[in-house]
Amino acid sequence: MRYVFALLDTLGLLLLCLYLVQMTLAATLPRPRREQAPDPRLRFTVLIPALNEEEVIAATVRSVRTLAPEARMAVIDDGSDDGTAALVGSLADDDPAVRLLRRFAPHARQGKGRALNWAVRRLIEDLHSEGRDPRQDIFVILDADGRLAPGLLPEARRAFADPLVMGAQAHVQVRMSGIPSTFRGWIGRMLELEQDIEYFIIRHVQQLRERWHGVALFGNGQFMRASYLAGQFERGRDPWPDCLSEDLASGLELRLADPRFRLAFLESAVTQQGLPDLGRFTRQRARWVQGTMQCGPYIPRLWRAPVSGLARLDLSYFLSNPWTIALVLLSLLTQPVRLLFGERGLVLDPTVATTLTGLNLALQAHWVARYRRQNPLNAAMVGFAFGGLFVYGFAIFSSLPRAYWNYFTRRHVWDKSVRHAEAPEIEQPQVVPVSSSD
Repeated sequence: MRYVFALLDTLGLLLLCLYLVQMTLAATLPRPRREQAPDPRLRFTVLIPALNEEEVIAATVRSVRTLAPEARMAVIDDGSDDGTAALVGSLADDDPAVRLLRRFAPHARQGKGRALNWAVRRLIEDLHSEGRDPRQDIFVILDADGRLAPGLLPEARRAFADPLVMGAQAHVQVRMSGIPSTFRGWIGRMLELEQDIEYFIIRHVQQLRERWHGVALFGNGQFMRASYLAGQFERGRDPWPDCLSEDLASGLELRLADPRFRLAFLESAVTQQGLPDLGRFTRQRARWVQGTMQCGPYIPRLWRAPVSGLARLDLSYFLSNPWTIALVLLSLLTQPVRLLFGERGLVLDPTVATTLTGLNLALQAHWVARYRRQNPLNAAMVGFAFGGLFVYGFAIFSSLPRAYWNYFTRRHVWDKSVRHAEAPEIEQPQVVPVSSSD
């Protein structure tokens, strides 16, 4: 029993060290510079998958048409039973740049990936019929509550000026919802704030990944070149695989399709609503974890493909996270058993243990301080943000049992995020200046 506990603790220590290395590199290495001039020939189509989104869809369509009047829009109504289709249809009647694509039972509500594949296949056929060059058309995947920052499409024009860039991911920010100052409201504010800080940290990790073209794609703010998507269809492969993390899997498919293809990270943001409810948050995270577990079979494919060594290591570490976190959980949950049997497992030198703990706390404090540079937080909110990181971590850990249960019982359930209507002043994108030091 002693050796089992020692092995668990050793693996947990190794994972902690890998995490500290990744976070340190993300915090210290400067972002690679992009030298390309913007390509004015590029055309954008904003694609919004929507299921029962009447609370937010009209505001999102109007926001995109105001900030990106040169872009086309297509809203995929995936079998909504509320007023989503009627609202978009009314907007499309008044604006030829807006298009409604409707899916009906039994094909609707089969997952976001299937909806995207169906819609993009139709839109690419339209490109061919219009005689347009698919290398110059870019699809932008936006959530139904998403907002584009004014600089996002101009930045994408620079990134996609490189003909080998087939996909890109925008930075994501969370819009605060103005929750009332009750106890439950403060929990909601803490969750929204920590979600935004998490995306802020992910932004720096994505900058690090850009060095080996290993940028991860998310569902909101995902850019894909039409020529790549058309090529995937021709090869008999869906660009968005049928899993709960179809966005993550789509980036892996792109990376494996051709070793020359590149993925870029865009500093300009898309904003979205946060999840201020603890129950909804844990359900969303359980879905994310389960989706990452479903992407596990990509690990051997990455090691067989001509992918750079750093990309292999980084993506393998990321895709194995749901399983490695389980080892950390086992290490923690076995503490009562250790007391019962009088076993301790791996015992660290006090200096080593104190150093590792101090490094972890210092990194957390570093991210909060760095986040404060771009966001107006007073001293009380800084303390609130730092303390909330530990509560937030506990909330993420609490979502894991649901993810493991759903995975092993093969419950492939899309737990859709619930949106809420926003006041007009909240609907506007929050634009955060980006400095070279951050």
